[in-house]
Amino acid sequence: MDGLSRQSGVNLGVIGNPTTYGWYRPWLVAAEEAGFSLVSSGDSQSLWADPFVSLAVAGTVTSSARLGVTVSNPRTRHPAVVASALAALHDLTGGRVVYGISSGDSALRNLGLPPARVAEVGEFARAVKDLCAGREVTWQGTPAVVRWAACDVPVWLAAEGPKMQFLAGQIADGVLLSNALDPTVLERARENLAAGAASVGRSADDIEIWCLSAMCLADTERAGIHRLRSLLAGTANHVYRHHFEDKGVPEEYRAALLTLQQHYDSRHHASPATATHNADLVERLGLVDFLAERSVIAGPPEQCVERISDLARLGVTNLLIHAHANEPLEFMRKFQSGITPHLSLAGSTSGAS
Repeated sequence: MDGLSRQSGVNLGVIGNPTTYGWYRPWLVAAEEAGFSLVSSGDSQSLWADPFVSLAVAGTVTSSARLGVTVSNPRTRHPAVVASALAALHDLTGGRVVYGISSGDSALRNLGLPPARVAEVGEFARAVKDLCAGREVTWQGTPAVVRWAACDVPVWLAAEGPKMQFLAGQIADGVLLSNALDPTVLERARENLAAGAASVGRSADDIEIWCLSAMCLADTERAGIHRLRSLLAGTANHVYRHHFEDKGVPEEYRAALLTLQQHYDSRHHASPATATHNADLVERLGLVDFLAERSVIAGPPEQCVERISDLARLGVTNLLIHAHANEPLEFMRKFQSGITPHLSLAGSTSGAS
């Protein structure tokens, strides 16, 4: 890999959504050794194991990586239930847990529930933060408190539109951005975050910005993107479901994106192995290249290194990766041998520099 760049200051996180735990424990160890400073799990009860259980397992296996719920929603759990679980994880992991929340996607769709509104997300996030700290809140007219808790758990918002990004600027410790590996989209998100922060006297510099990316190691970039098509469909389905305002979507793709939302199958969200329908849908609608440019790192290791380095030069400092691989542990080993040595990862435990 002659000529590969070494890019400093990149934090890498990785999402692991186990349905069984046989592979998960060694995968967690390998993730820390590969330099990932964040390991997270999504909250979608119909598709994966419970993230609080998964992160409890992770807390007993890892030693330094932060552990995140990425992401939950305001409608399938009471905020006091969430806060109690987070406080337990905080104690178990020595304060390494973070909690991400969104308006809700597959977890709600698979229960026939609509996504939450921006105001509801904000109220829930504030309630969880206060409850973790041991403060009493009023939730839906009823007082609630977690009497045994007294901890500061960072709360992150998945923010895809200008209103949610503005809210994140006001209240969040961190923000998760999807389909933002594009300079225009990323800059707009930063502006919205800064405006929200300024409205309450905060500095946007105090907010961690994490960009999400699907990743596939393959012989060519095209082959990797092909394997990620169902993830492209899933991300587009929730990023653009309400509107296209301030999301940098050219007019030529809008009709296709609306059609995708009408026909997307949430029963197989974020599961490439079972989502042939969703993969074929995004291909048929001619959206693959447009979406891949905003959300994918794919190809042989050297190409993935260059892509990460390009994103770092764009100003991306935190990347949360959804890795697609038939064998998750094998992916992590390939990442450690082929990518980690060529990147200087902020927060790395692997010795890369």
